[in-house]
Amino acid sequence: MLDTRGLVIGELAVRQKFLSRAQLDEVVALQQRNGFTQPLGALMLEKKLLSREQLDHLLREQKQAIADYERQLSVSGLFGRIAIDQGFLGEPQLAEAIRRQLARDAEGKHTKIGQILLQMRALTPAQFWTIIKSQGVFKCGACGHLLDQPRLENSAIHCEKCGKPALSLEEG
Repeated sequence: MLDTRGLVIGELAVRQKFLSRAQLDEVVALQQRNGFTQPLGALMLEKKLLSREQLDHLLREQKQAIADYERQLSVSGLFGRIAIDQGFLGEPQLAEAIRRQLARDAEGKHTKIGQILLQMRALTPAQFWTIIKSQGVFKCGACGHLLDQPRLENSAIHCEKCGKPALSLEEG
């Protein structure tokens, strides 16, 4: 199972300017090559990218970030887990998507995980719709029709009744 806490602590380290984005990417790649057997914080300490004091500070911040993230967790927060359960993608792809999402959040750009996975081409629009549909009923915002067999296009899912875009597949 994916441990998003390591990704959060890495993003916190970059935000605090304890290390660069390139250094984080390197240590995340190392962690991935090692099969996620060692926590990211321990790896950063071992590689002397962080001091013990910096790591302790980040762990305190991480605890708060995780609490905030869990409060925001909603149906779309389950999107990645459903994609894995459906066999559409693997843990490494979801880990990368979450890393990108956290980086965008830090820049003030709030992008849903499904949109990021589409941009990464880790999911097709049809797989995206399958996941959305598995989360429950989805109504067209324009006409209120319950979507069942929408038309999938590159940039949106269109209502089969009114033809208008019901859900954007792009950022925003």
